[in-house]
Amino acid sequence: MWIKDPIDLIYFEHCVLRVRYSIGLSLLNDDEKNAINVIMTTHDFVVNWHAKIEDKYIFPLFGEKAKPYSNDHLLIERYGNSAIQQRNVEWIKRYVKIVLDHNLNEERNIFIDKVQAKDIMNAILKEMRNYPSYEEITGLKIDFE
Repeated sequence: MWIKDPIDLIYFEHCVLRVRYSIGLSLLNDDEKNAINVIMTTHDFVVNWHAKIEDKYIFPLFGEKAKPYSNDHLLIERYGNSAIQQRNVEWIKRYVKIVLDHNLNEERNIFIDKVQAKDIMNAILKEMRNYPSYEEITGLKIDFE
């Protein structure tokens, strides 16, 4: 895989999230069914992959500074679940803004600190096997061999 550093992987995933959520929001008025599908699939990625990897591997590298961002993950999960389940367009828009602002704040406030993180990349790649739609969501081809 061309991404060798876990922090770079997180940046890449943040970009993917910005694109996918933008697509989902742009479809909301004209094609709600597909919009909800894109947003729901992206939310599942955030909750069941992205946030878990940040909490398990990335945030411990930054100590207490990352704790508020880890705490945000539960809010994001619950609010996203509710907004999507209710299919409330205003809530969905707010949920997307919360996720994107959260990610931007991680980039501005945490990831600017340089840490040695390359040694955890193999563990993250092994965990990707447990999230089988990683390639479908991100477009990033993962070679597990």
